[in-house]
Amino acid sequence: PTANVELDDYVAPRFGVYATRTRLADGRTLAGVANIGVNPTVAGEIAPRLEVWLFDFDEDLYGQVIETDLIAFLRPEAKFASLEEMTAQIDDDASMARMILSAG
Repeated sequence: PTANVELDDYVAPRFGVYATRTRLADGRTLAGVANIGVNPTVAGEIAPRLEVWLFDFDEDLYGQVIETDLIAFLRPEAKFASLEEMTAQIDDDASMARMILSAG
């Protein structure tokens, strides 16, 4: 599960994958990995958005305000041949993000 945030009037950084830290409304800060872009692997027109996977988190965030800091750029957004290939890359991205975030 991810927190999906439409970019609307926000200044959009470079499309791609980032190691992140996200502050929740209750003050907790959680590590994660995020994609900013249009998710070109999934068919259909999608407006640019931020999709954040918060590590070790399984709660409902609908309607809550979150603040996500982009800590490190991991790679540009990409279109994958299959959902399986995309999922494998996301797992690799998450491993890299965990390593970066644990070092800092």
